[in-house]
This record gives sequence, structure tokens and C-alpha cells, in this order.
Amino acid sequence: MNVSVSGNNTYTEAMRLPSPQILDIDGIRTTYYRAGAGMPIVMMYGGNFGSADSCSSAYAWNLNFAPLSERFDVIVFDKLGQGRTDNPARIEDYTMASVVKHAASFIRALNLPPVHLVGHSRGGYAVTRITKEYPALVHSLTIVSSGTLSPRVSPNDIVLSRCPYPSGTRESARWVYERYSFDPRIVTDDWIDTVHEVMSLDKHKEAVRMMVQENAAGRYFLPELAAQKRETLAWLREGGLQRPTQIIFGQNDRTAAIEGAFDLYEMIARHQRRTDLHIFNQAGHFSFREHPRLFNSVLTSFVKLVTS
Repeated sequence: MNVSVSGNNTYTEAMRLPSPQILDIDGIRTTYYRAGAGMPIVMMYGGNFGSADSCSSAYAWNLNFAPLSERFDVIVFDKLGQGRTDNPARIEDYTMASVVKHAASFIRALNLPPVHLVGHSRGGYAVTRITKEYPALVHSLTIVSSGTLSPRVSPNDIVLSRCPYPSGTRESARWVYERYSFDPRIVTDDWIDTVHEVMSLDKHKEAVRMMVQENAAGRYFLPELAAQKRETLAWLREGGLQRPTQIIFGQNDRTAAIEGAFDLYEMIARHQRRTDLHIFNQAGHFSFREHPRLFNSVLTSFVKLVTS
């Protein structure tokens, strides 16, 4: 077991992503960003479509993208129905299964060798599910602060309840991300500017309408996720994940407790020798933003080790 407990290593200066590229994936215009050369790393952020108080996009990785692209072929993309990628065509497709299928099709469309997948939060669940359903696409797996994948009950709904600001505003987004963070100062204006820009898109407002007013969340998203999560955890317990794996959680994450990180480690390490666990001290849900240099170093070392 390799547990890293790490302290202050924070910086928050703005870094731009390169110009976006567009790829048609089964009729879905998919926005992505790519730079560098070498071993391919594909990164998936968290959240899901139709979040009224905040939203995630590829920009979440902006502090990691450029430094990692100095050594690797780094690809971040907007997931189905999030960021600037098209929404699902049907209400029935507002599911994590559709997100996973779209992500796998995106990776396949780039004609990449097996990739190093990195997933944060719900992205951590998604990359694990990709590894289950499409193992030929995956070389290694990095799971970051995924309460969705953890067998523990997530307190998200409690921690993020009663936002005092109107939905869809800069203030609501800042309030949400500050509660996700150990140090609220990491929630910079440039991050909130990007979040609010995406929240203002018509397609984001339509996703909110579908998930809330049309109840796609209750009818499709949550029931399907619950069923597939049970299946995924059973697969992990049975030793199905036969890829090098590292797990990274924040010691101070109020929404994805580190006990869940140890649960996942025990499930996976029982069957996969190349399994690491890292706990970042003074880090909340976005450890890769609170400690970007440390995160980039840990990921770089892991990728180089498992491909040597």
C-alpha cells in the first residue's frame, strides 16, 4: 500500500486551454482540447448534465493540462450534455450509461493506443465503467475523489443544500465550489467566469429543464446509475479491474470521505498488485486544483512507472 499524505503545494494562477477542436461522435458535436506528444492521457471531469447551481467543463483541468502536455499527449473533452458538447438527443439518454458510451466512442474515434484514463468525481465512476465495458481502450486508471464510485453514502446533498443564491448565477457557482474546497481561495474569478459562461448557454439551460422540470433525473439518471453502480462494485470485488490503478482523495473532502478511498483500495488491490492510494492533506474535492504541482507529479510518476 502506497499512501502519500501531502501538505501545502497550492497555486492558482490562470492557465488557458488550447483552441478547442470538434469531433462528431454519433451525431453529437463533441468539444475537446489536445496538446503534447507521447503516451496518451485522457481526463474526465465530474458533475453531470443539468446542474442548476453550478456546472463542470473541460476547464476544470486547466492547471494540469499544460504541465502534463510537456511530457504526454493530453486530451480533455466535454462530456455528453456538459460544457460545449451537445446534449443527448432523447430524454431517455440523460444517463451515465450514455455518458460512458459517448466517452468510449470519443476515445475510439481518436484512434489512440490504450490510454491512461483519469477521472474526477462522477468522472471517476465513468472511467471505471469504461474500463469494465471497453477494457481494450485502457492502459491504466486514476480515480480522483469519486464519491459516486465509493461504496459509502455521499453527503453531497447535505453539504450542498440550501444554496442562498439564485440558480444559474456566479454567486451560486462560487458558493458550491467553495464548499467543495478546503481553501475557498482556490475558487478564482477565472474559474467562475468560465463556469458562468457555460451556465449561460442555451444548451445548459435546456439540460437543466430536462433533468428538473421533465424529471429525467428521477426517471432515468438516478435509477440507472444506482443499478449500474451495484454492478460495478460487484465487478471490482470479484477482481474484474485488471489494470494498474491509483486512487487519489483529499483528506478534507466533505463530499467524498477518505474512508471510501480505503474501501476502493481494498477492493482493487486484493486482485491488482499495481494499485496505489494517495491522500492529499489540506485538500477538498478538487485536489488537482488545490495542489496542482503535486497532482501532476503523482500522475506523471504513475504513468511513467506503469508503462516502463
